[in-house]
Amino acid sequence: MKSRDQQTSALPTGTTLAYFNRVPIIVKPDFWPVPILLTGFLVWITGVRHPEISQFRRLAFGLAAMPVALIADAGHAMAHTISARLAGAPMDELLLSSGMPRTLYQNNDVPPETHIARSLGGPVFSVVCFVVSLLWWRILPQGSLGRDLAGVSLASHSVILIGSVAPLPMVDGGTILKWELVEAGQSPEQADQTVRRTSLGLGSTFLVLGAVVALEGRRRLAGGLLAGGGAAAVAAGIGLLK
Repeated sequence: MKSRDQQTSALPTGTTLAYFNRVPIIVKPDFWPVPILLTGFLVWITGVRHPEISQFRRLAFGLAAMPVALIADAGHAMAHTISARLAGAPMDELLLSSGMPRTLYQNNDVPPETHIARSLGGPVFSVVCFVVSLLWWRILPQGSLGRDLAGVSLASHSVILIGSVAPLPMVDGGTILKWELVEAGQSPEQADQTVRRTSLGLGSTFLVLGAVVALEGRRRLAGGLLAGGGAAAVAAGIGLLK
């Protein structure tokens, strides 16, 4: 869900893993620990939810769920190759690293409506996959590992969808807001400042709300997630998170 309108004069280097929609998928070395750490986290969560199952089955579930979770993020980025090509401004590279996937363009001198159009592919993908995951989750019996696998898919697509449409400078929602403001008469620089102020305001609100919920004691996880999201939005607003 990284900003879909990032311009660069020198594209980052790495290993070309594959091509999707004629766009190279470049993997940097710092990406490879991500699947390992994600698998470990999923194995741990499975053990918490199902302490009665063996370590082998926990590991098997973690290995099966890891690509399901990764597809939510990588697939979101790959969907932008489709919307970018349909908008007449295809991307040059999809970069996978330890952070969010980045969709990169050598030439970013396109009109506002093109910026907006090529930013829509990821959110559309996430909405469709959220609905499919929800149906998958609902039809499986409660307490089964199959339902848990569907839950991983549902949670992953939900997080990516919510994060991508937030009005933050480095994600799709911020890109769409910026170029809507430009179409309304602001300069790109003014629109950037508006998006940053929006990110700061939203982040500060969620940071305070999360702290209040966490201190209440009964919903510490929810409060921590709210506060974490708020802190990320504040960091993006002041330029620390790009």
